[in-house]
Amino acid sequence: MNKLTGYLGTYASPESLGIYRFSLDLKDGSLSRPELYYNAPDCKYLSLDGTMLAAPEKRGGLAGVCLLDISAKAPVLIGEAFHETAPACYVTQDCGHLYTANYHEGSVLVYDRSPEGIKLAKRIHIAPKAGCHQILLYDHYMLVPCLLLDSVKIYDCDRDYSLVGELTFPRGTGPRHGIFDPFHHRLFLVSELSNQVFLYQAGETDPREVYPILPQGAVYRDPPASAAVRLSPDGRFLYVSTRFADLITVYSIDGSGLHQIQQAGCGGVHPRDIILTPDGRYLLSVNRTRGGLVCFGLDPESGRILGLCSRVPAPEAVSVVLA
Repeated sequence: MNKLTGYLGTYASPESLGIYRFSLDLKDGSLSRPELYYNAPDCKYLSLDGTMLAAPEKRGGLAGVCLLDISAKAPVLIGEAFHETAPACYVTQDCGHLYTANYHEGSVLVYDRSPEGIKLAKRIHIAPKAGCHQILLYDHYMLVPCLLLDSVKIYDCDRDYSLVGELTFPRGTGPRHGIFDPFHHRLFLVSELSNQVFLYQAGETDPREVYPILPQGAVYRDPPASAAVRLSPDGRFLYVSTRFADLITVYSIDGSGLHQIQQAGCGGVHPRDIILTPDGRYLLSVNRTRGGLVCFGLDPESGRILGLCSRVPAPEAVSVVLA
C-alpha cells in the first residue's frame, strides 16, 4: 500500500465546513490538498473503527453525533442523534458502542451502535463544566479525564457505568488525554494546564513518575497548553503536542520510564492533534491557527522527527485519523 487516506475534523468557520479527506503518499510523505468530504459544522473530533467514522456535529441549533460508513466513494450516513446543547469535544467507538465526552456540559453519552444506526443508551452526568475531554476504554473500565476538575473518573461498564474510582491531581493540573501502552500495562496521561506527563502502572491510582514537558524557565507569550499524546507503532516512543509553545516533544520509553530525546517545532501554530503512520515513518501535525496540515519524516529506530515532507492548507483543522 503506497497511499493512506486521512480525514480531518474541524471547528466551524467560513473556511471549514465539516470533515475533510486527503491522501498521504508513503513513498515521500507528500500530502494531497484536503477536500470537503462531509458537510456538517463542528465535526471537531473523529473516531474511525473499520469503515465507521464518527464525529460530533451541530445542525440547526442542535448538537449531537453522526456515524458514517466510508467504505464507498461518498460517505453514507448510518445514523445521527442530537442529545446535547453543544457539540462534544471527543468521540470514540468500541464493541458495538459509541461514546462522546462533552467539555461544557460535563457529561459522557453512551450510544448503542448497529448497522441500522445509533441510539442513546446512557447519559452520565459528571458536573457542569467539568471539562470532560477524553474517554479511555480498558478491559471493562471507562476512564474520563475531567480537565477542570483535576481528576480522571473511572467507571465500570459491566455495572451500568457506575463510578468505581478516581485519579486525583493537584489543582491547576488539567488532565486532558492519555494513552495506554500496547499491553495495557502502563498509562501515559498528559495535562493541559501544568504541561506534564503522568506515568501510571495499570491498577494503581498514584503515578509512578511525573515528567515535565517544557524546558525549565522557558517564557511564552501565552500559557502553553499540551494537547495530543501518541505512541509509536512499536510502543518505544511517545509524542506530545503543546499549543502556544508550538512544539512536539518526543520521549523514548524503557522499563524505567520516559526519557525526553527531542523537542521540535510543529510546523505551524496551535498543534491540537498529531498522528503517526502505521509504519512509524511519518508524523502528521494538525495546526489549527496557521501552518495547516504538516507531514514530518520520522526515524523509526531513534524515534526522532526529521525534516518537513509536505504541507497543505487545513483551516481550523483540529483532529486527524488515518484509514
